[in-house]
This record gives sequence, C-alpha cells and structure tokens, in this order.
Amino acid sequence: MNEDDPRSKAREIVRFIQSLSEPERIAGNEKERQRALAQHEDFQAHFLARKCFLCGEPLHTFRSDHPCMHWLLRPPGFTKWHFMEVARRYGYLRIESYLRWVANEEAFAKNINDLRDQGTGKLIELTIRYKTFEWSFSCGENDFLGHSTDVEESKQPHYHFQMRVDKQAFIRFNDFHVPFSKMDILMIEAHRIAPDTLQQRFSGAPGMSELLRDETLEDVVMNGISADEHEEDAPLELNTIIMADEGTTISGDMIANLIEDAKRKRVPVSTLAPSLPKVTVQITVSPGPGVVEQTPRSRRKRRGGSGGSAP
Repeated sequence: MNEDDPRSKAREIVRFIQSLSEPERIAGNEKERQRALAQHEDFQAHFLARKCFLCGEPLHTFRSDHPCMHWLLRPPGFTKWHFMEVARRYGYLRIESYLRWVANEEAFAKNINDLRDQGTGKLIELTIRYKTFEWSFSCGENDFLGHSTDVEESKQPHYHFQMRVDKQAFIRFNDFHVPFSKMDILMIEAHRIAPDTLQQRFSGAPGMSELLRDETLEDVVMNGISADEHEEDAPLELNTIIMADEGTTISGDMIANLIEDAKRKRVPVSTLAPSLPKVTVQITVSPGPGVVEQTPRSRRKRRGGSGGSAP
C-alpha cells in the first residue's frame, strides 16, 4: 500500500472493513460512536460556557498566531483571509463536524441541509445555519479529482466554501480553492468506493438527510411534535391521507375529533391517525419551511422533492 496516496489507502481500508465479520463491524462502530459522543459532550459543555473546546479560549477570542475553528463564529479581528489558516490546520471533515455541532445547539437537524435532491448533483453540497451565520460547502467531481486551470490550487483536490453573516457574503465560493487534507481524501474516497459499507454519521449533529432516511421515518412520524402556531419554523411537513377500508365510511365527526385530540396533545394528526378503526393511513414526510435552504455554487434547483412516505 502506498502510504502517500490516500486514494490507494482508501481502497485498502474498504477491503479490510469488508473482510470483517458482522460482530466485528458492530463492535468497531460502537467504539467509534462512543468516542465521538464523548467529544461532542466536551464540545457542548464548553459551548454552553461560551468557550472553545479545542483551544479553551472564549469564543470571542481571536489570536492570529493560533488558528482555531471557533474563528468561523467571526470573533473580532477575523477576516476572510484568515479562513485558509483554519482550513489547512483542521481539514474539511473536522470543520464540517464542528459547524454541524454548532448548528444543532440552536435547533435539531433543520439547520443542516445535506439533502442531495435539493442540490445540483455535486459530490458535496451542504448548507449549515446558526443564528445569523450561514456556511456552505461545495465540491464537484472535478474539484475532488483536481482539474487543470491557470490556478495552481485548483489542480489539487479541493472544495469551495461560502460564509454569510446577516445574509451578507463574508467569504464567497470563488474566493478560495480550499485543499482537502489527506485524511479528507481518504475518507471521502472510501465512501465513494463503498457507500453501503461506509455510511457517514455525525454523532450529535445529524442533518436533514439522516432525519429523512427510510429507517427513521416511522420514528419521526410517531414521535413528532406539532409546530402549532410556529409552522413556519417546522423542520418537517407531514401530509396525512386517511382512507376508509372497503365497505366502510369515515364520519366527519371522527376526523374533527382526531384533529382536536392532536391539537390538545400537541402532536401531528399523523401520530394519532393509525389508531382509527377500519382505515388505511398514508403519511408523506418532506422538509418543512423551517429547514435552511441550500446555497449551491451553481444555478439553484427548485426547492422541494425530498422526503418519503411512511405506511
């Protein structure tokens, strides 16, 4: 194995993981999950105290001789020209994980839009929001492989980054070609080779793509909380179709009572609908109006279309 070639190493790692037994994979995943959870708890404790879990400094601290990821919360003194120092020190995947953690301190999942069918088909398209901050990542196939241009940085595997503050551009996509670290390339390439074997998870920082996975839809439906008057902030939109079984009917009173019961319990109608007798219930789940919009690097696709159905 060529230790200097992360793509070659990725193939070796995939082969090794695929050679493991199911119990060995489960044990390895659990060990990694516990490590990530402990790190996330450390982050949360520091963030609650408005300190950085990496450098220990208050989040408003900026020391130009010590690049840190909390700079992306724009402490006084930080300019866009300092961003590349952070990017080179930490790499893409660590920055993404950090910003996901930050975003979920404000709201669960809806501040992280990583839905593929709301993007433009690139390898990486992700927008993360926290209060007045918005960070977006973009990487096309050619970016990841490196492409020939007059710009030397673009010949290496790279991504593009955008940062907005109060809806105003602070860093633009075309400001930098941000290099991937060797570990970034290894992990992204391994996932590209075997997406079913290596599924990326972010402990403490799931985005909308994980919330809307087929495996989680039933839990989302049955444990959802009604948005009530704050529907514009809802992370999910649930549409419920109730059909009477053949040879039966549904009374208007039954539906009215169901709606009132759902309001009283502050749960979606979809949570209670399956308890109705002699009916078939179909529930469609899609991103709600409270989900941050993706900010792709090229022409925007029409919003919507993500989601799934729960029986």
